[in-house]
Amino acid sequence: MNGLRIGLAMRAAAAVLLVLATLAAGTAALAQNGGGACSEGYRITGRQASGQSYDPNQANRTVLQITLQAAGEDVPRGCTSAAVTITPQSGTAFVFANGSYQLGFVQLNSAQVSQANVTRFELAGNARSRLVRGEAVTIDLFELSAGQFPAAGEYRGTVLVQVGNGLPQAVLFTITVRPAIKFLAEQGAMSRDLSFGEVTAGSVIRTAVFYQSNAAVNITIQSQNRGQLVHTVQGARTAIAYRLTYDGAPVNLAAGAQINRPFRGLIAQREEMVLEVAPGTNRFAGDYRDVLTLLYTAY
Repeated sequence: MNGLRIGLAMRAAAAVLLVLATLAAGTAALAQNGGGACSEGYRITGRQASGQSYDPNQANRTVLQITLQAAGEDVPRGCTSAAVTITPQSGTAFVFANGSYQLGFVQLNSAQVSQANVTRFELAGNARSRLVRGEAVTIDLFELSAGQFPAAGEYRGTVLVQVGNGLPQAVLFTITVRPAIKFLAEQGAMSRDLSFGEVTAGSVIRTAVFYQSNAAVNITIQSQNRGQLVHTVQGARTAIAYRLTYDGAPVNLAAGAQINRPFRGLIAQREEMVLEVAPGTNRFAGDYRDVLTLLYTAY
């Protein structure tokens, strides 16, 4: 039997480094008038404290936090009674979007808040007291939904922080979704043994790769024997050349190939490979093999 083993490999992490950037969380100075016992008000700063990136290929828990702290000293103790609220800038619901794409998430009800719903967080009394004492208060607001596969890029959402009856101020959240690839094993195995069978009269193999990518893709194709099936006993002295066409384009296996695919949306992609051995009778009997490796990198 003349065999060809195809191994499909995935390495999105290397390409991630090309697009990953450190994003400074939005910082807003909040000057508020609490009213009543807090007539003089106090200033606080707000910034994103965590959740600046999301990797669709990892199952790590991703929590978005905000850190609030009084900007000055000697905040009046009466300001403890002033409500501190966090609301969406849109006024209807919290959203983290990149164009038409949105991140899925759930809101968290931590010990630092007394109320959490789709339009509002309200800080609990202990968190307000800590702010008045000048401490930094970090609050869990959202957890990105596990298992989602959003398009790569920067997602943004702005929340409004308000103390008492003062004017609300904006704090920007940014989350970078990293490029990633997901192979669909139920439709195409990651590793396959393919047989040309008896090749005296020539032979053709058709097989396909199914994958999903949230970004552009680079495909590297390499043949262990540079496009030849090598005799398993006689070695390189006895070999049979074969040809490969990937998704309609011929591939030069003697030198290897680089194929670039633009981002085509989040739908599953099917790409076909056609491998062909020309007819020939003057061949040494026995088994011939090659290993063909396809490396997919999202970027």
